[in-house]
Amino acid sequence: MRYGTPFRPAHRATADGGLVLLVRGIGSGGQHRPPPAPPLPRTRRPPARRRAAPRPSVEPQRAVLWLTQGLAGVILLGLALTIGFLVLSSDRHQPTSVITTAPGLFTADELRPAGASGAYRVEMRQSGADCREATTGQLGAVLMSHGCSSVERAGLTAPYPGGYLVTAGAFTLADAGAAAEVDDLVRGLVETGDGGFTTIPAGRGGDPSTAQVGWHVRGNYLLYCVITRPGGALVPDGDPYAARITADLVDTHLGESRPAPPQPPGVLADS
Repeated sequence: MRYGTPFRPAHRATADGGLVLLVRGIGSGGQHRPPPAPPLPRTRRPPARRRAAPRPSVEPQRAVLWLTQGLAGVILLGLALTIGFLVLSSDRHQPTSVITTAPGLFTADELRPAGASGAYRVEMRQSGADCREATTGQLGAVLMSHGCSSVERAGLTAPYPGGYLVTAGAFTLADAGAAAEVDDLVRGLVETGDGGFTTIPAGRGGDPSTAQVGWHVRGNYLLYCVITRPGGALVPDGDPYAARITADLVDTHLGESRPAPPQPPGVLADS
């Protein structure tokens, strides 16, 4: 066995001065190398998650929408309640301007108005829907234009000396407003002779220019009387019996039979 010093290229000095023997493998014509280190495990980084864009918050928008709808509902409810209150209040305080039912004015053969000195004898009765039959001149057209729907009248004999003959009656107009307008128009027509009231029987008392006419409005009624004397004798304006007859029939009998509707507070009733 031979010992020798290895060739210089075959050894390398270590840090402490020793030798590290490099061993070459002996084999069948090849060299022996240490097995390769196992491969490091490959790790796979998960893909980066995409961050979704933040959604705009809808809660505030819903709250505003609900609040708006709620306010609109409250406003509509308030308007409905206010309108209902006004309608009920108007109906409660508005006077009834039309009297729809009324008994006959001249059902008895005699009338005894309170304060009269005797009984008025009913000679003839008449009623109808054509108000023009009880008028002359332009008065019929005026009444019809204000909704006149009927007239009821009678021919009577007054209980006073002088043989006064009277035609008294009532026209039913559309409402109290229409009656008030007619009240303002009658005077002008009567004074100018452009309109007036007929008597029953027709021509009773002679010339209408000698008669005296009285009228009054109560509610939606125009109450009137035409006072004549036998033979067409004049009934002067200051005739005391004519004034008494007008008070008995127009103010008392007709006025009580066709009372004025109730008036709202602060409004004076017709006298």
